[in-house]
Amino acid sequence: MEVILGLVIIGALLVMLGVDLFYILLGVMILLALALAATLLFFIFTAVRLVRSKRVSAAFSRIEKPEKGFSRAVYESSEGELVNSFPCEMIFRSRLYKPGRTETVLVSRGGGAYDRYSRITVVAGLMLGGVSMFWIARWLIFLLENVM
Repeated sequence: MEVILGLVIIGALLVMLGVDLFYILLGVMILLALALAATLLFFIFTAVRLVRSKRVSAAFSRIEKPEKGFSRAVYESSEGELVNSFPCEMIFRSRLYKPGRTETVLVSRGGGAYDRYSRITVVAGLMLGGVSMFWIARWLIFLLENVM
């Protein structure tokens, strides 16, 4: 929230200094493209870790609630406790995570575990991030070719 407020203040100051609104909007579009690129890189990195992971059968044990951060699912397997790398679902928690339910969990070399909900998140993030990146890049190219 503070970042958005800071950007609004910077934008207002630029308008007061006489900077053309087009250049302010172009800067906002470039910042948005950089944020989308960082998000897409995160999902690509996670997808590579998923591909290189090994499958393990594990039973859901509990939800871990750390002091800082998000709650994560914990699974019991032959390799010990596996803590999910992604936060657990908040809304449908009682329907999705049932104690004792056996699932296939992917375990990466770094020790992170990925349940099926994490895999769905990664696939959706890759698809939506790729489409978003394509459209914002196309819009930026259009702006730079036709307006400048």
